[in-house]
Amino acid sequence: MQALTLSYVPESDDIAELAAKSPTRRRSRNRALVNSGVSLALTVIFGMPWTSSAYEPDTSLITLVCAVMFVGYSYRVVALSSHWGLRRDARRVWNRSSAPRRLHEAVINEEALTVSTEGVTHTYAWSTFSELAECDRQFVLMDRSGKPSVALPKRGLPDPSLIPVCRLLLSNCLENAGHQRNTATIETPADRRQSPATD
Repeated sequence: MQALTLSYVPESDDIAELAAKSPTRRRSRNRALVNSGVSLALTVIFGMPWTSSAYEPDTSLITLVCAVMFVGYSYRVVALSSHWGLRRDARRVWNRSSAPRRLHEAVINEEALTVSTEGVTHTYAWSTFSELAECDRQFVLMDRSGKPSVALPKRGLPDPSLIPVCRLLLSNCLENAGHQRNTATIETPADRRQSPATD
C-alpha cells in the first residue's frame, strides 16, 4: 500500500468546517432549539389575556422574561447552526493562538498516521479512529467517541487528482484496523485449555 504525504497550513475555514462535525456543537444547538421553543410557548401562554376569571393577574413581567429568553436562545441556534456562526467561532480560535498557522506535514501509510509541525511529531494508530468523514475542504478522522480528531485538508495533496487515492487509502487503513480489532482474541493459556485430570 502506497504512502501519501500532505503539506498544508490550516485555515480558519478548515476550523469552521471541523466545528460543524462536532457532536458537542450539535447537542448544544439542539438544546438551544428546544429551549427556544419552550420559551416561545411560555411567552404565548403568559401573554394571552386571562378570560376565565374576572381577576386577571399581572403576567407582563413573566412574559417579558420569557420573550427575552426566546430571543437569546434563538440567537444561539443561529450562531451554532449558520455558516456565519461557525466562521465567527473559527476566527476566535484562529486569533487565540499561532499554532494553527504553522506548516503541517501528514504522512499516511498502512502502519499509522504521522503529523509533524515544526519538529513536533504525533503518531496516531489507525485503531484510535472510528470513521472517516469527508467535507468539501478536508478529510476528518473521528475518534472512538465520534468527535473530530484529525483533519487533513485536501489542498495539502501534491495534486488534486490524488484526492480519490487519499480517500481510498484512508478508508482501507480504517477498515483494516477495524478488522484487526474484530478478529483479535485473547489466547487461553495451555494449562487452562487442558481438561482437568480425573482420578
